[in-house]
Amino acid sequence: MSYRKLFYVLNFLLLGVFVWAVVKDNDAEWKTYQRTYYEKMATYLDAQAGQQKDPAQAAKLRAQADEYRRHPLAIKQIITDGLGRYDRCITCHVGMDEYENPGMTTPFKTQPYAGHPDIAGLVKAHPFEKFGCTVCHEGQGLATTVADAHGWVTNWDRPMLTGVHIQGSCVKCHGDFRTLKGAEAAAKGYDLFHQHGCLGCHSIDGVGGTISVDLGDIADKPIPRIAPYNFLRVTIDGKHLEEKDWKIQNWILGHLVDDPEYVTPNDPFAEDNAEPIAPSPMPDFSKELTRDQADDIVAYLMGMTKVEEDEIPYRYHVAAPPEKEPRFASAKAHGKYVFEKYGCAGCHGVDAVAGRRRFNALGPGQKDYDPKMTKAELFAEMEKGREPTLPDLMSGYDHDELVAKIEQGVPPTAAKKWDPNGPLPVVYMPAWKGKISKKELDDLATWLLSTAKQQNLGF
Repeated sequence: MSYRKLFYVLNFLLLGVFVWAVVKDNDAEWKTYQRTYYEKMATYLDAQAGQQKDPAQAAKLRAQADEYRRHPLAIKQIITDGLGRYDRCITCHVGMDEYENPGMTTPFKTQPYAGHPDIAGLVKAHPFEKFGCTVCHEGQGLATTVADAHGWVTNWDRPMLTGVHIQGSCVKCHGDFRTLKGAEAAAKGYDLFHQHGCLGCHSIDGVGGTISVDLGDIADKPIPRIAPYNFLRVTIDGKHLEEKDWKIQNWILGHLVDDPEYVTPNDPFAEDNAEPIAPSPMPDFSKELTRDQADDIVAYLMGMTKVEEDEIPYRYHVAAPPEKEPRFASAKAHGKYVFEKYGCAGCHGVDAVAGRRRFNALGPGQKDYDPKMTKAELFAEMEKGREPTLPDLMSGYDHDELVAKIEQGVPPTAAKKWDPNGPLPVVYMPAWKGKISKKELDDLATWLLSTAKQQNLGF
């Protein structure tokens, strides 16, 4: 082939690429949504004009419809100087563009054509020119395709918060979220988190237990730190997650609607490690929480972030008033409150009704250990390990002995293993001396002793 022919071929190829680029750009997702919005608005206004008895008003509506049909397509964005964000969400959600549509309401119910909910409340308190979109909704503000903008793509750690999970954004800025209108789910999540004893193992910014990780920045946990193997084991509503859904809110939710022991099985038989490692000691909350309650807890925990605290100036934050401890009619009532306050329910169950599982500890109904058992049989018996059910034990203590027991705690090395070759039971009772006041200890002991059964049926 001569150079002249090669020159012609390359020019035709370049022309082809140019034509392809024009066609591709014309078919961009955001342009499709804008065209559809403008056409829907034009059709709606034409229909309204047809119902008008006043010819002048009908003509005005038809003129507005024609303007919508001729409206140029363009990338739209909100620039928030105070937050340093560039949000192009209104490129597709045109009905929420306060310059294009000052009322931010539309006659349409489906997205991206609907208006923004609660204009008088949420939007008035969070004007778009100051807050933008992603500070509350998360997602990828600069993107102009559905998947990228919503953040449901691989390697984007801050996907759009949907449903009640968006209330996590209220938590990260509003210290008063528990009394805030619009943050009711997150407030319920806070209460459930404490009622079910999560604070007994986890802490929030150093306040709480030390048995497991601090959750003060759980919303920032990088996805690469979670093994794909574990994400593959997460099921929500009976379905395994697609890779695009490997996000932190689903990781948290999976631990509440599925059995964490299955999600994080670890290595109880030392097949891949020098020492056996027990599965996740987290209780199976799927038997205690409804799906709505699990979502409420996720909403609360999605406000546990350090990244957003650094990115959002202090002037955007609303401090909570000092929290006063409630008054109690009796020492017993206060003691029950202390039990919940310090997360004792995490191991001993809500209201101390039943001890929760403790892998490879001693528990009721276990068979005698037999090294000839299969791994499945050994696992099943280790899984029967339980924390003590406190009412079964209380008859064996007087008040001072119980206070001393709580102060001293029970170290993990004191655990009696069902399988001597199996993993050490992970959960243990920390020493509470110096962490709980004398008054709280006395009242906690008073309440616990009031729950005692007549016999000591402990193990």
